[in-house]
Amino acid sequence: MSPYYKYKKEKFIEKYKAAYDNLDDLKEAINEYKKNNNKIIKRAMIAYFQDFSEYIIDMCESYIIIKDGKVNSSASALKLIEEAHEMGFFDDVLKEYLSIVVKLRNRYTHDYYIRETSEDEIEKFCLERLAYLELFLEESKENVILKYRNKK
Repeated sequence: MSPYYKYKKEKFIEKYKAAYDNLDDLKEAINEYKKNNNKIIKRAMIAYFQDFSEYIIDMCESYIIIKDGKVNSSASALKLIEEAHEMGFFDDVLKEYLSIVVKLRNRYTHDYYIRETSEDEIEKFCLERLAYLELFLEESKENVILKYRNKK
């Protein structure tokens, strides 16, 4: 096993914890933004949103490796989400949810000419959906599954 694959397997739980903590920080930024509609807090919310999407992508990649799958270095984030889903990491609903997160992040990151529109879409998604999301890992002897709950 290559050092890269070994690292991915060893760090999976740490990555989940980082994603979980980031989601808490994102929710805190969302709550602060709801209170005062401050542009600096909005920027922080978007930054936490981008970090959250990166953690999700990394967790999908790690999960594929843990399940002894191969990761194509040129695979898109959406392809990694699809593959992790097919391997049982999460259900259809969470797959669609996480795909939206990545699509919004991609649009914000790559489509500079519509940055304001992208920010507005991320803001709406954060306020209406991410603010109510809870993620947790469910572990058994043979599997680890990413679960969710909406508090709304």
